[in-house]
Amino acid sequence: MKNRILAMLLSLVVVSACAAPEQEQLLSFPQATIQLADVKRTVQLADTPELRERGLMFQKSAEPGMLLLYPEPRLISLWMRNTDLALDVAFIDPQWRIMAIVQLHPLDETPVSAPSAALAALEMPRGWFAERNIQVGEKLKLVR
Repeated sequence: MKNRILAMLLSLVVVSACAAPEQEQLLSFPQATIQLADVKRTVQLADTPELRERGLMFQKSAEPGMLLLYPEPRLISLWMRNTDLALDVAFIDPQWRIMAIVQLHPLDETPVSAPSAALAALEMPRGWFAERNIQVGEKLKLVR
């Protein structure tokens, strides 16, 4: 009887551990509307340390995109831990202009850094910026 109870408890622990990443995925993000050139789009907003740390991890799609917003300009480095998506990231300078657009590769844990202090990073599905002819120098507006 003791062995059965112990086996049941161990099974519950294993099931709970396996469900943890699925539950992490349920973290909800507020939304923000941005404008880049003629493109207006609503994206997920990561504006707290916890939300920025989570980013697009465990999400099944890069849609609708994510704006990682910081309270003040800083050196930003991103990686793709637990993120099985092909992304492009635009690093946004303190004047709200794109200073660089860089590809991020699925599950690559190599840090990718902004060229200088950035106020934000806009993560979009791979090719999104090129398809809309959005380039370095474009100004991002936060419409909210």
